[in-house]
Amino acid sequence: MSANRYHICQVSMGWVGLVASDHGLCRLSFKPTLQEVLEELASALDHATEDAGSFTQVVSCLERYFQGDTAALDEVTLDLRGVPPFFGAAYDACRTIPAGETRSYAWLAAEAGRPLAARAAGQAMAKNPYALIIPCHRVIASNGDLRGYGAGGLRVKAKLLEMERKDG
Repeated sequence: MSANRYHICQVSMGWVGLVASDHGLCRLSFKPTLQEVLEELASALDHATEDAGSFTQVVSCLERYFQGDTAALDEVTLDLRGVPPFFGAAYDACRTIPAGETRSYAWLAAEAGRPLAARAAGQAMAKNPYALIIPCHRVIASNGDLRGYGAGGLRVKAKLLEMERKDG
């Protein structure tokens, strides 16, 4: 089994840090600054090798996404090993939310098979290791509030939704 690989690059809305195994993408950090990406991925980078060539397809998908091809991220293979079953179900459900649209944490919990687990769905989104690929920016409070977004705050969450609506 080979060691994980990583690559860090700048995109139109900030910085992206990618970590992958032979099974797919393990982590995607999306932050406003390079320093924030490095801080978030610190432990994941400890035993990983820098290898930009391994991420050509993922970077291409990200570039297409930021240019308006909101379906491009569906092509990225994720390594979901070690993800708790409910989180995995929530991540799968989240990926079905159409670009530019939003759903509530309650909807997400129901889609993941636990209709009374809206808080757990919120935790799944808060711990989402695949920013953008699992589009947690499309999940909002039942009252329409955006709520937290770990990949740069509410301003970035609103900006992503606006970009998707404009391009969609």
